[in-house]
Amino acid sequence: MQQPMSDKTFVFSDAINSTYIIELYAGDYVMIEETFSDVLMEYDGFVQKINTCFRQGDSLALKSAIHKIKPLFGFVGLTDLQSNCLRFEDACLTSSCADLAGDYAVLFEKLIGAKSIIESEHARLVAFNGQ
Repeated sequence: MQQPMSDKTFVFSDAINSTYIIELYAGDYVMIEETFSDVLMEYDGFVQKINTCFRQGDSLALKSAIHKIKPLFGFVGLTDLQSNCLRFEDACLTSSCADLAGDYAVLFEKLIGAKSIIESEHARLVAFNGQ
């Protein structure tokens, strides 16, 4: 006899736009877990590229690097950070890296912090899905 599917709901941290992510994946928590895992596998490379572009003072390459990481935040429900990346990306078109230094420092700290959020939510999703 087959057990009925449980009606369990995962509660995301406050940093995650839970409505957005649940709608995006139609409540498929296994798919969400896999996506978080995929994002984590690529994350450090993206962040390293961003930092390299900034240190080299190449604002157009920095714009491109930010553009490439930006969708990852949508995939994991960090929509506020995705919006921050969009604003910074736009600023790269009209400003030098030297002019962007203050904003870059703030954004880079958010990028570093985001990895911890993604790792924590991934671990929680693994435990949740393993129930």
